[in-house]
Amino acid sequence: MQQKNTQVAIATKIKKWVEAAKQLRTENIIFALPITRLTSIKSLCQDEVAAEQFALYLAKVVRRQTEDDSCPSNLSPSEWEIHKTIIADAIAEMERYLETPTDEGKQSLQKLLRQIDELQGDDFRNVHWTTVHFVKSGYLLKLDYAIRCFVERDFPYYAYKLAREYTESYEPRYGSGLIPESAPKLLEIAEFWCHYYFGQNLAEKFPKLMIMNQGSNLIKE
Repeated sequence: MQQKNTQVAIATKIKKWVEAAKQLRTENIIFALPITRLTSIKSLCQDEVAAEQFALYLAKVVRRQTEDDSCPSNLSPSEWEIHKTIIADAIAEMERYLETPTDEGKQSLQKLLRQIDELQGDDFRNVHWTTVHFVKSGYLLKLDYAIRCFVERDFPYYAYKLAREYTESYEPRYGSGLIPESAPKLLEIAEFWCHYYFGQNLAEKFPKLMIMNQGSNLIKE
């Protein structure tokens, strides 16, 4: 009975993300949805393996994005290649660690964190009475959070930070948070956890809701 209740609770959290994606794809969305809707990811990371698998999944998404993207204007071509190499190296280390967790593997990931920190620079500025670190690469920031899911004790927190950095966006008309362009990313996250806990894709687990979601997407387009 307890296991069934747990599964129902997990399904409810995933379903809420699908419903949020549907809401973001309708024409009557006025303001961004709060990014805190993703905090339930913390509870889905019941052990470090769940957080690590999620981190690896999104790290691979980041790698695909860099492959499709051109060199950012704030980087030289050689710097861009270094960034992409670190992302590839980190994914390889994550995969090795998941297969065989060792202290040496964790140390290798921590070394990559130090490299990322050096590449991001030391541009710290005071903004609204707080200190903000302006990083050189959003891709490396996501990778940083992904690696911390492997090496930090508070891995649920970094899984949430990773999901937040991946999905959160800003447009003047909506504000900051979950906006229409966040919808497919939100569904990607929901898809991962649906596969992880139920071995099904979203269309199999929530067929009626996904049909409605596709319908709202047609309206938006």
